[in-house]
Parts: sequence; structure tokens; C-alpha cells
Amino acid sequence: MYLGYIHYFRALAIFFIVAGHSIDIFTWENSENIERILRVYISNGSVLFVFIAGYLFQHLSHKYEIKKYYKSKFKNVLVPYFLISIPAIFVFVTVMERETMWLGFYDNPTWLQVVLFYLTGKHLAPLWFIPMIAIFYLIAPLLIKVDKGNAIYYGMPVFIILSCIFGRGDLPNINFIHFFSVYLLGMACSKYKDELNSIFEKSRFLCITFAIVVVLGLIELFFIESTMSYVNYLQKITMSVFFLGLLIRYNSNLKSKLVSVIANTSFGIFFIHSYIITGSKLSYKEILGALPQGNLFVYLLAAIATLLVCTAAILLIKKISGRNSRYLVGS
Repeated sequence: MYLGYIHYFRALAIFFIVAGHSIDIFTWENSENIERILRVYISNGSVLFVFIAGYLFQHLSHKYEIKKYYKSKFKNVLVPYFLISIPAIFVFVTVMERETMWLGFYDNPTWLQVVLFYLTGKHLAPLWFIPMIAIFYLIAPLLIKVDKGNAIYYGMPVFIILSCIFGRGDLPNINFIHFFSVYLLGMACSKYKDELNSIFEKSRFLCITFAIVVVLGLIELFFIESTMSYVNYLQKITMSVFFLGLLIRYNSNLKSKLVSVIANTSFGIFFIHSYIITGSKLSYKEILGALPQGNLFVYLLAAIATLLVCTAAILLIKKISGRNSRYLVGS
């Protein structure tokens, strides 16, 4: 069954991811408070993406065929990841060094540097996600099996605590542990959708979850220096359920063709948006010598423009390459 609210949630999630990375288009010397607020409430949108992945996995589990499943993931995720990574890996292996790599990384032979980039996804800001989500693909048969019962869902509080203990890291296995609870939460919300949807869409539930999102953000703003802390993770988990309820409530009113197109191209946008942002930053610095000063208005314009440019680029790629576009950009 087609789920309109999840379809539109995909568009919202990719906007959060693009908007989170768009913060770095600007310098914020004169607007540190605005930057801080944006990073607390907008960044870490990957949590929303993983929540949706878990939801859709469970929703489609009745159609699960192991051979068909892995063939689909290889074609639509791993092949595009391999291809889209080539320019970035080439640059960071032969032209310049990636500053965020761990000490001693460039002491390795070139072939091993390439392998490590692919295994960690550290060559482009968002691509750490692919090696991590690939672990979920590997354990898909196990997840299908445990989903047939209820026991694993009773362990949700334990998995959330583990996610808070194991923060986001450099290696896919650590990120897998960190994000497992929100993936499982997405599965749970799908499995019990008949019972939960009527609760999630109620005004009281929406007000409570919205208040929790705001309060957790304020706690992080005033008491925690980082923006990828366990508090932010809890905030984004709550935000995932809040947006789910909001979109369920207004599902019948969601009829935007543009938003639907963004949802359909969301995975492709995920793959290419870092190239668009990095290219824009380098071009701006080359022409004017420094990045622009950030403020809320120009930031929103840049985030929306980046999203629309990426969408147009994906549509162009799809028009030129047809069905083969899935091998290139996953859409």
C-alpha cells in the first residue's frame, strides 16, 4: 500500500540533510547564535533518513525476497555509491589530502587509501551513510525474522541507551550501533501503524512531541557544546515521530507536485548535493576571496536553491540516461 505521508516525509528528510550541510556555505562570525541554533535544530537530519529507511523496510517486508532485495540494493545503492565517489576519491588520493582523515591515513599505499575511503565514506561529508546502511542490508534476513515477533521491540529503551553511549564515529560499525535504535523505531512505527497512527495524529501528541523537540534543543544550546551529542540524537528521534504524526494528520492535504518530485529524487539528491555545495563554496572563494557572511535569510535561500538545483540535476540525469540513472545516482 502506498503511504503518502512517508513519501512526503522523504522530501522533508532530504531537505533537513541539504539544509544541515548548507550551513557551511557561510561564515558566521557576526551571527554565532543563529549558526548555533541552526546546527542544533537542523543538522543531524540523517536520523530522519534512517527512521524512514526502517519504516519502509518493515512496510515492504511482506514482499521480501532475499535475492531480489540484494540485487536491488546493489543496483540502486552500492553501484551509484561506487560511481559517484570516483571524482572525490581521485582528488583526495592524488591532488590534495582530506583534512578530516585520521592521523597516519596517508602513510598507507594509494590502493589502500581508496579502499578505506570506500569502506568509511569519509571522502564526502554525507557518504559515511552508505557503508553504515549497508550493514542494515546485510542483516536484513535477521531483521525480517525478528520482526515476526514482538520481543525485539520491547528492547527499544535499551537500544536507545546504546545509541546514546555509542555516538557517531568514523567507522561504519560504530555508526550502525548508534543508528540501530532509530531504524528499529521506524520498523516499530510501521509494524504497529494501525494502532499508532491514530495516536500520532492527535493534537495532544503533536504538542507534546513538539515541546520535547524544543526543550531538548534548548538543553543542547545552553548546556552542551557539540551538536552531535546524545541529546541531539534524542531530539531528532522525537522529531521523527513528531513529523510522522504531523504528516499522517494532514496526509489528505499533501498534493504538491514539486514536493513529490523532490521525494522521488531524494536519494539522488543525497548522493550529489555535497558536490553542489562544495563546488559553490570553491567558486565563491575563487571569485570573491572568502565565503559570504551568513544570516538567516540568505541561508534559507541557499538551502532551498541547493535543493532545487540538485533536483533539477537529477531530473536531467534521468532524462539523459533513462533507466540507467539508477546506476548513476540511485534515482
